[in-house]
Amino acid sequence: MSIPADLLNRAVEHHAAGRLAEAEPLYRAVLAAGHPRRADILHNLSLLLEQAGRLPEAAAAASEQGVLLLEAGDAEGAAGSFRTAARLHPTDADTWSNLGNALLAGDRAQEAADACRRALSLRPDDPGTLSNLGNALRRAGDAAGAIAAYRRAVTLDPAFAGGWYNLGQALRAQDMLEEAEAAQRRAVDLDPSLDRAWSALGSALHDQGRLEEAVAAYDRSLALRPDAPGPNWNLALALLLKGDHARGWTQYEWRRRSLKTPFRDFPEPDWEGEPFPGRTLLVHAEQGMGDMLMIARYLPLVAARGGRVVLEAHQGLLRLFRGLPGVDALVPKDGPLPPFDLHVPAMSLARIFRAGIDPIPADLPYLPGDPELDGRWRRRLAGLPGLKVGLVWAGNPDFAEDRRRSPRLDAFLPLLDVPGVSIVGLQMGDGRRDLEGRALPAGFTDLGPEIGDFADTAAILRNLDLLVSSCTSPVHLAGALGRPVWVVLPRVPDWRWGMAGEGSAWYPTARLFRQEERGDWAGPVARVAAELARTAAGRERI
Repeated sequence: MSIPADLLNRAVEHHAAGRLAEAEPLYRAVLAAGHPRRADILHNLSLLLEQAGRLPEAAAAASEQGVLLLEAGDAEGAAGSFRTAARLHPTDADTWSNLGNALLAGDRAQEAADACRRALSLRPDDPGTLSNLGNALRRAGDAAGAIAAYRRAVTLDPAFAGGWYNLGQALRAQDMLEEAEAAQRRAVDLDPSLDRAWSALGSALHDQGRLEEAVAAYDRSLALRPDAPGPNWNLALALLLKGDHARGWTQYEWRRRSLKTPFRDFPEPDWEGEPFPGRTLLVHAEQGMGDMLMIARYLPLVAARGGRVVLEAHQGLLRLFRGLPGVDALVPKDGPLPPFDLHVPAMSLARIFRAGIDPIPADLPYLPGDPELDGRWRRRLAGLPGLKVGLVWAGNPDFAEDRRRSPRLDAFLPLLDVPGVSIVGLQMGDGRRDLEGRALPAGFTDLGPEIGDFADTAAILRNLDLLVSSCTSPVHLAGALGRPVWVVLPRVPDWRWGMAGEGSAWYPTARLFRQEERGDWAGPVARVAAELARTAAGRERI
């Protein structure tokens, strides 16, 4: 159907002049022809129909506009359209449900939940709206309400695969892992093509330590959608945790697309381990400071293959990394970069040097010392009696699994009563909240306010007998310095610790104290306390 180029202009002219009967068919003709400004035309048509008193039809046009805007990523505009539709036809449940979706897409979770409740007041037993309500409540932090909404949805429609998937995700977030697994299995039984449910099943199995099954589930997900970043990244973590480094390091490159902070794109080529004499290589920072501390051991091997090495590092590591072997220039993360010919993300060095396949370099310490700073902290700590033990109880809360890996201070309180031990708090960041309003024994010294950066922490560790910590950056620092470190780990730990054993291939001076039951910190902390008591009494050596 051929439409004159000025058809829309004529429709607008008729509309502005109040000739609604002449404007309406022109608007509809333009829409039928697939005009690129479809959302704007629907807005005009909705106004016209409202002016004509045809409110349900006006609401339908506004809703159609909202759908188009939401598909285009304009959540705010979509919400405005659905609000218009709801005003024009307030008893239409679909409109309120769509408004809830648009508000949730715009991160207005509580308003989204209210809109879904309005939809349910009109159509109480709609599984889709109940599932949408669950999504909104979960985003708003009401985990129990979300689970209840999802359960109601799948009770009403037991064949609702998406509802089972959502329920499984909410259950996993509350560490109800067996129920989460069952929900995801129901989802994939109902819809074997639901790739995200296979991936979620893999995560529920991974969290239980059933890594072979997790890998199989991730593989099923990726068979359906091979380029999905999430399951590719999760597969990498499962493979590395179970010790399949050959496949795991290749998969680990998916972090470039999967992590919250996108990797930067550089026009310069990636370095893959080839000799690079006469050229400059940028090793750029990524992920947390613990990762950078762990991977710094490879920098002398990098330098041995070529020319000039520029290392980018987090601000808190710069003073510590001065004089690091293999580094010609040190630059701060997120600052200006000097010219370079090649680049490599720091953690890719583990793949390039085949960590876990070939022996992991463990010549300790591999970080430079600072005698002046060591002396300053030696004097600060000189008066502490007995065994001097550093303590860190919490990691970075922005890490997705921090709630599972960080016991917090309460779990470590038994260590503060071990005779013959002086506990030195090295906690920084969010974990310091645990000290607020708390009376601690005289044997506890809080150094957190005096620590400027990791150079200070390194000097302190060189003057302590031992560090006890959950999985945190100071663990990597102690290991890199060759200092004794006891690490308290969850039942299913971060990939670098493996699933079994007291030792670490990454850090020969580390001793691992693992949960025997998921969520039970009392067990490993009691073992640490007993070992500390024996050591302080001179019956054991660190």
